[in-house]
Amino acid sequence: MAITATPTATDLILVMDNGTGASGQQLTISRTFGDVKPAATHADIYSVAQSLLGLQSKTNVAIQRRDFNEIADV
Repeated sequence: MAITATPTATDLILVMDNGTGASGQQLTISRTFGDVKPAATHADIYSVAQSLLGLQSKTNVAIQRRDFNEIADV
């Protein structure tokens, strides 16, 4: 049985600092940008993320890429 994965969608997620909680833990807020081309390279997505971070007032904690795949038995 051969299982294949076909990329269907990609999201860019910016995780930013949102202060400190009552017990001292770091709070974060995420901004998700959908409709990213699944064929986009990591470098391209990182470059776009850097541009978007310049428009944010909060400090960046992480840049994440979330890929969605459809898997099927062929």
